[in-house]
Amino acid sequence: MVTVVAGGDRRISDSTVVPASPSVGSRGEAIWGRAGLLFVVAVALVSRLTVLDYGLPDSFYSDEDKVAGPVQAIAATGDLRPIHFSYPTFWLYLLAAVAKIGAVIAQGVGERAAFAPAVLDNLGYLYWVTRAVTAVVGALAVVPLYLVSRRLFAAVGTPWPSVLAMVSAGFLALSPLWVQYSPIAAPDVPTSAFLIVAAYCTLRITEDGQTRWYILAGVATGLASGVKYPSAMFAVAILAAHLIRDHVEARPLYQRLSLGLFDRRLWLAGLVTIATFVVTSPYVVLDSGRFLEHMGYETDKQFARGKDGDVFASGPFAPLLYALETLRWGLDTPVALLGGLGLGWAIWLVVQPVRRREALPLAARLLVALLAYPLAVWIFSWTWQIRPSRYLLPLVPFACMLAGLGLAAVLRQGLALRSSAARHVAVIAVSGLALGALLWQADGVVRYQLLLTRPDTRTVAAEWMAANLPPGATVVTEWYGPPYPGIRQMGSDLAGRSIEQYRRRGVGYAATSSFMHDRWTRNPDQYPKRAEFYQSLDERATLLFAAEPRPTYPYDSVESGWQGWHGIPLDREARPGPHIRVYQLAP
Repeated sequence: MVTVVAGGDRRISDSTVVPASPSVGSRGEAIWGRAGLLFVVAVALVSRLTVLDYGLPDSFYSDEDKVAGPVQAIAATGDLRPIHFSYPTFWLYLLAAVAKIGAVIAQGVGERAAFAPAVLDNLGYLYWVTRAVTAVVGALAVVPLYLVSRRLFAAVGTPWPSVLAMVSAGFLALSPLWVQYSPIAAPDVPTSAFLIVAAYCTLRITEDGQTRWYILAGVATGLASGVKYPSAMFAVAILAAHLIRDHVEARPLYQRLSLGLFDRRLWLAGLVTIATFVVTSPYVVLDSGRFLEHMGYETDKQFARGKDGDVFASGPFAPLLYALETLRWGLDTPVALLGGLGLGWAIWLVVQPVRRREALPLAARLLVALLAYPLAVWIFSWTWQIRPSRYLLPLVPFACMLAGLGLAAVLRQGLALRSSAARHVAVIAVSGLALGALLWQADGVVRYQLLLTRPDTRTVAAEWMAANLPPGATVVTEWYGPPYPGIRQMGSDLAGRSIEQYRRRGVGYAATSSFMHDRWTRNPDQYPKRAEFYQSLDERATLLFAAEPRPTYPYDSVESGWQGWHGIPLDREARPGPHIRVYQLAP
């Protein structure tokens, strides 16, 4: 006999429960949602592809060299052994293949090609190609997010799930943090895109438990891990999706958990994840000694307090403030508030049946599966000592989904009103809320994109140095400094020597960048020697030139964007970049 239980599940017997697949709305509503999704994809592509040439032929992003260097070596030589293990190699192999194909095509068309001749030793070409591939992946990631959101909203029972899913996809397309890192040759957006695909597979695991979804979830997680190592943590979502669907009430909880953990499908998903990662990053095994050495360095850097300065979030409440501030800015405030509302409703949907000791409905089980990974990352982030915004970028798609759920919560309350006129007003108001949040995001994105079309302060400083410094002059700089030919790059250690030591070594000039020295001067008690060095430059060296950004931010509006983008002016006086100072060290 078939009976119906809470959440729309069909109980076939006392020991078997088959979740019913959620209805994804009417055909007409689905058509509107898909049409809107196409528009969202177009907006996402335009907002990313229009700024690919920022800073070229030089790069002003800290991690692009870590990608461009191995890609260049792999594409030019065909040697798949990476020059470093800061990142796995799956994404590097893919970029190298695209760069090689593009170089062959560009050489064939000659001067008609952008950056022609597009030989592989042309860094401008490599940066452009790797940025373009990343931008396209970042734009297309709105599609799997739409699919995930639509299934979730249908299971929750919200009206118009396809349209609300399209709005969630729009929130991602215009998310400041997602927009910022999509046109950068860094692995954060691609790994997050694969995680969205993995999230869709975990939903299907929770719904029907078919073996193919375990395999596909393992493949997607393995590919995400092959782009950036920490994505392997998504395994907790697969585990949660598997265990949460095993809700046979006839057995005690410990029996259900033990039986679930020994399920061959779960182990198959784990083996597929590992196999996919190893196949796409084989030298993790083939060159394990060097891999472990490099990973030791990366781990020490991440967990050693103060390694690169406490610029992103510091103090006793840093772990909580880091996540809250990153998502507030990374989503933009209206969408972040909707995300908080959606999170509250999600918790309520899960807690209520537990409090009443009822079987979890399908919607609650889907929410547990979807929120397991963000929760694990958030808890893990408490241990981090370096806190750039990009480390939490994988949380942004899930937050956009929750923002759509928050919008659905408001809509649901409006449709519960007794008066037909009041319900119509509520629908109009919710539509205006969604449109207003999207337009507010778009305002910041447009301002940011226009800012990137202006000459960077580093470019301005490099041009001045080329025109005014004597040929062959010895110049030292730090990370985020001007791209002056022949300049000696000191990384984070420019302040590790005194002016006298530089003079004895024959160094005549120094160029500083606020994106680096703010890390030390903002915390002079913690870094007294480094802060003293910059003070000594002002007191004992000669300031020759200064390039100032407009507007002035306490830190990097392009690299981290903690202040938001709505204050960026639209006039031509806007200028991105750090405060650049060029000093003559000789007395």
